[in-house]
Amino acid sequence: MKYDDYFAAIPHLETDRLILRAFYREDINTYLEIIHDPQVQQFLGGGVNLFNEEPHISNWLNNINGRLLKSKTVFTWCVEYRSEKKVIGRIDLGGFVKKTMAEISYYFSPEYGGMGLATEAVKEVTQFGFDDLKLHRIQAAVMPDNVPSLKVLKKAGFVEEGILKKYLFGKEFHDTVMLAAIREENLNK
Repeated sequence: MKYDDYFAAIPHLETDRLILRAFYREDINTYLEIIHDPQVQQFLGGGVNLFNEEPHISNWLNNINGRLLKSKTVFTWCVEYRSEKKVIGRIDLGGFVKKTMAEISYYFSPEYGGMGLATEAVKEVTQFGFDDLKLHRIQAAVMPDNVPSLKVLKKAGFVEEGILKKYLFGKEFHDTVMLAAIREENLNK
């Protein structure tokens, strides 16, 4: 399959414990609970629109499953915990640069923290980026005090590269840790 062909629909990815798929309307209430959680909010940099009514919900679904996908801007997966058939998070791969680089971002319900589920999802999406999209580099920007996310990325094979001073994170400027996984290095692990 060619790079551009992957943007026809959200690719369905699976791991032993997770299903990564498109968002559906019935996922919205659980998703809203996750993004409204103060433990999640503190690391989003004020960048999440806390919509909770129509037509915002329909617009958001149309954007992530349609317009943004077709413009080859971003993949947005709903993360479902297979054993409970429950939405537990979201993971994105976007910010594509010349079909060679992208940025990964995610958030999960704190209720499922410490179980390795975020690491599992990051590994799966990273593998998709390298194997299917043939990306050279996948990076992540993380606030320095977001220790759980730093651990997730490092367990998934990302390497800390440095601090971006006063980097735009969401809608605010923060010193931000940059981590990356490089295809050749990932293949050798």
